[in-house]
Amino acid sequence: MKSGFMTALLCIFAIITLSVMPAAASDNENVPQTSDEIQAYAQEILREEILDYFSSEYLGSGDEHLSADQLKEAVISYPEYPRRITDSTGREITIVEPLERVVAYNFHAMGALDAEDTVVGVANSAMSDACVIPELGNKVNIGGGGPYEPDFEKILECEPDALLTYTELGPGAEFFEDRMPDGVPVIRLDFIRPWSLVPEMNKMGYLINHTDNSAAYEEWHDGWMEEIDKRLDEIPEDEKVRVFVDVWSTSYTDRNNERRTVSDAEHYSYYCTDADGINVASDLNSPQGTVDIEWLVQQNPDVILGVSYTGSYDSDDMSELSAQYNELMSHPALQELPAVKNNRIYVLSYRYTNGLTYPAARARVAKWFYPEYFEDIDPSAIHQEFVTDFLGSSYDVTKNGVFSYPD
Repeated sequence: MKSGFMTALLCIFAIITLSVMPAAASDNENVPQTSDEIQAYAQEILREEILDYFSSEYLGSGDEHLSADQLKEAVISYPEYPRRITDSTGREITIVEPLERVVAYNFHAMGALDAEDTVVGVANSAMSDACVIPELGNKVNIGGGGPYEPDFEKILECEPDALLTYTELGPGAEFFEDRMPDGVPVIRLDFIRPWSLVPEMNKMGYLINHTDNSAAYEEWHDGWMEEIDKRLDEIPEDEKVRVFVDVWSTSYTDRNNERRTVSDAEHYSYYCTDADGINVASDLNSPQGTVDIEWLVQQNPDVILGVSYTGSYDSDDMSELSAQYNELMSHPALQELPAVKNNRIYVLSYRYTNGLTYPAARARVAKWFYPEYFEDIDPSAIHQEFVTDFLGSSYDVTKNGVFSYPD
């Protein structure tokens, strides 16, 4: 390290370590949001990293620490940086300067955070959302999506300063970590599971300096979730519907004689229970599994809630959702079920439930289950709020896309 930088670093070290440190903690759920909180936490991180650097380099402690180059960038960007989160795998991620070139293998949050300009590359699966977010058409298509491997040469050509991906969904737990250049963090946040949407949005908003956008999402999300909670709290226990969750599968099952479903250990069950439905397969031995049609008949559900792996913004093809609906509605063995006799079979697209639009999807399921309590709630209007206010799009969810059946 050059002596000039060492001198500057020592000066910063002295200033930071001798300063009175304000309270500035960040845990797995809470991250700094205001300017004062961000700067106070940056001071704490920088103090810690400089101490670890000197302890390791000059005292042989072996502590993990930022490199000399990273510390230099952190000092230059202080007091807005460094920034640190714990991602959804439990890994600590430290950013030492503003992110300007993100490869978003998981793009879910970047549009809603108004951060498209920081994205240089996206997975092939994200391209289908270009009808809502036209800027996606200008990004490098790195391939992949879902379990498929991306073109890593294209990722490197993007010269990213960070890569955003999922915790598990994708090409493997260490696929990116083993290949990314030193100093380029791999950030694993999902933006899929209902219970982690707000914490993950706040973390990403903080990392990319878009906390106003993440705070706006939290306000919108929590406002609708609280309204739904308030109405569900009014429903007596003896009025709660018994629900069979039907997970659409064109393989692994003989659909004439068995159906695929989920226990309460699988997050697809949450779409039922979070709307105060009672999952009739809650105690299934495995999180996902098949049950005989005879077993389903014995459960006598009031409602059948289908979950389909198809659906998107860029398609108007309802054929798979309607096929799942029609198959259940017309099955000879199910004709005496209350769900069939009362025409209470509904199908959701996973693209609607697995993501930032969850408040709209939850409102739709709650209205299906308890229409008299949600008569004045329009789930499509909630969905449209998200598309208009957070994606800045004129896309009309009532005229386009495949999200649920029947609407």
